[in-house]
Amino acid sequence: SGDYSGAVAVYRKLFDDGYRSEDMLYNAGNAFFKSGDNASAILFYERARLIAPADEDINYNLQIARSRVTDKFEAVPELFFVRWFNFLSLLAPTNTWAVTALLLFIASLLFAVIFLTKARASGRLLSFWLSLAAMVLSVLLIALAMNNNSLINKNKKAVVTCSIVTGRSEPGESSNELFVIHSGTTVKVEKELGDYLEVQLPDGNKGWIQGDCLEKI
Repeated sequence: SGDYSGAVAVYRKLFDDGYRSEDMLYNAGNAFFKSGDNASAILFYERARLIAPADEDINYNLQIARSRVTDKFEAVPELFFVRWFNFLSLLAPTNTWAVTALLLFIASLLFAVIFLTKARASGRLLSFWLSLAAMVLSVLLIALAMNNNSLINKNKKAVVTCSIVTGRSEPGESSNELFVIHSGTTVKVEKELGDYLEVQLPDGNKGWIQGDCLEKI
């Protein structure tokens, strides 16, 4: 019906009540974008992308929202294997990776028992390699589960929600000014001290800003 202000209030309450889904977070981002709150749109698109990293609509709308952010940075490139490992981790929930890892571990033990009890050399060799492969995959999936949990529940990235924020060399208004950033910029939270947070900008620079001007993804 075009009541985007009413829609964002409903989506915000659903999120605060603990509801999470790809569609809900994506539609919340759309509603915030239509209502003119670009920073919150980026925030919810980023949250939706954690659940569905390969979704083309989410990634496209996120890029549109980011193009409207005042600050443009020469971002420090992320190592390709870290980027792909994070992407792979987000393709399934933590519990899915963990349960699959457990099943593979059990399979590895079963193949190991076959290896120890098999009389024929050919069968023993096959069971040995199957046991080893299942064990390696189990360890890999455990790593994916742990990384997924870290990305979802311990995410250090946050979005600036205030129109203008000053980064300082130390916590407090009396310290030296290092940079000025604007609404919608995504940063990484490094430390917390009282009402202040030390953040890292996409270009690698760091500074302290007031915590009430950030909302964590």
